[in-house]
Amino acid sequence: MPHTPIRSSVLPLASFRPLIIGLLFLPAALGLFRQVMRGLGWSQGASLDWPLGILALGTLLICLEQAHMAIADLQQIEATQQQVQDRRLNRFHWVTLSTIAIELAGFYAASIWIGWGALIVLLSQVWFNLLARIQLQPGTTKPVRSCGVAQRLPVLLADGVSLLLIGLWIAQVAPIWNAVLLLAIVLLYGWVKYIQPAK
Repeated sequence: MPHTPIRSSVLPLASFRPLIIGLLFLPAALGLFRQVMRGLGWSQGASLDWPLGILALGTLLICLEQAHMAIADLQQIEATQQQVQDRRLNRFHWVTLSTIAIELAGFYAASIWIGWGALIVLLSQVWFNLLARIQLQPGTTKPVRSCGVAQRLPVLLADGVSLLLIGLWIAQVAPIWNAVLLLAIVLLYGWVKYIQPAK
């Protein structure tokens, strides 16, 4: 007699993953929003600090985007694991989880020390792009595709430029211009990733 699996009335943990990820990023996002308010002089007793406000705004936008990406990446990993068996997925899963952990540490730090926190966040992106050797496209005939450092070079170059700018911001070398350039990079990234494909 064939074994019939018993359906559980309890929802699997994966169904709560977006909520869990969102709750992990939420306090950091609120802390960054407070930094934006403080930099723009909108907090009680705060004086206007454009470099702080602009950098905090850029970091807040990155925080929201990375929260979305964390959910999407974990869902893609789960969908791909259901489609194929590939040992590279285990390593990619570990790289993704470690990147999320480093990102969270950076965003929480940025809600207190904006420059150093943003630096940690950028280093998490370098970490991911150096270690993630594959790209996932679940639902296609080849859901796991090789994507090494050479293919990720444009992103790594952008990360390198951003690290240089944040280093200059921390050193207080033309902080307003470095903050503006960092925000411009964030906005350009968002435009290329989300707005341009929709046209």
